[in-house]
Amino acid sequence: MQRHPTRRRTSGRSAGTGERNDATVYGMYSWSRKLGQAIAGGLVGWALGWIGYQSGGVEQSRSVLDGIYTLGTLVPALLVLVSLLALVFWYPLTKKRVDENVAILEERHAAAAASASEQA
Repeated sequence: MQRHPTRRRTSGRSAGTGERNDATVYGMYSWSRKLGQAIAGGLVGWALGWIGYQSGGVEQSRSVLDGIYTLGTLVPALLVLVSLLALVFWYPLTKKRVDENVAILEERHAAAAASASEQA
């Protein structure tokens, strides 16, 4: 079976340490999502109160409706912009860097395969 030319097998090991830590990464990812969802729920309630939202079927004023629109459009757009800037400046992952990491992992994979075949 031939692989796509841009896909490379990396054996799931880190280029920096050579250790697999998939479970740790997934656990941290899962925990951070849960924490984010809990914080988001609290922030929504606070934001609605801040713009003057009244619960209980009360007709909302124009400023409250505009505030809800702003909270649903402008705030997420600004957060996406901040995230983009963070990725560009704090996590500069270029094609060259990815290719270097893939080469390191392929070398380690080949060395591990050679070592395993020698021991067998």
